[in-house]
Amino acid sequence: MLQSVVRAPKTAQDINTGVRLARMHGKDITLADVARVLRTAGIRYVVVGAHAANGYTGRPRTTIDVDVIVQFPKKAAKAVAAAFPNLVMRDTPAVIRFMAGEDEAIDLMKPIGSKLWARLLKETRRVIVDGESVHIPALEGVLAAKFAAMASPHRRVIDKQQDGVDFGRIVEANKKIDLQQLEQLGNLVYAGGGSAVVKLVTDARAGRRLEF
Repeated sequence: MLQSVVRAPKTAQDINTGVRLARMHGKDITLADVARVLRTAGIRYVVVGAHAANGYTGRPRTTIDVDVIVQFPKKAAKAVAAAFPNLVMRDTPAVIRFMAGEDEAIDLMKPIGSKLWARLLKETRRVIVDGESVHIPALEGVLAAKFAAMASPHRRVIDKQQDGVDFGRIVEANKKIDLQQLEQLGNLVYAGGGSAVVKLVTDARAGRRLEF
C-alpha cells in the first residue's frame, strides 16, 4: 500500500473542509454557528478539538461536536441555550456540554480547569469559516491542547489514540514548530510536561510510536 501524501496545511480552507464533512454527516450546528453566537454575546473564546486541528494536519477530518474554551462559561451557556433551545445542557466541573439526542453537539470548556486553557484564550489567530471570523490557537497551541488531551487521566484510551494521530499528523505537516514556545505551553499542562511534549514531537518526526 502506498504511503499517505503529506501536504502543507491550508488552515482556513482545511477547517472549512472539516465543517463541510461534519455537515455531510448530519451535524447541523456548525463551527461558524457557535462562533457567531459567542461573538454576538461578547464572549472571548478559542476553538480547540478536531476543528482546530484540521487547520494544521493537512488532512481535515469530520467531527461530531464543536469544542471551544470560553472566558465566561455561564454567560456562554446562556447564549448557546437561547440560540439552540433543542439542545440539552449538562454542566460539569470542567465543561458545559450541550447534547443533541445521544450525540455531543457543543462543549464549552471552562478556563479554570487548566492553566493552558487560560493561556490559549489570550493567544489566538483568526480564520474565516463560512463567512464568520473564528478564533483558533496558533500551531503550538493546538499541539499543546492535543498533548493535554493525551495526558488526561479522564479521557478514554481510544480517544487519546485519535489525539495521538492528530498530533503526529500536525507534526508531520509542519516543518517549523517553535519548540521553545511549545515547551512553555506543555509545562502548563503539568510540571515537566514541556519536555514530554517536545519528546513527542521528536518521536513523531523520527517516525517512532508515540508513547503517552
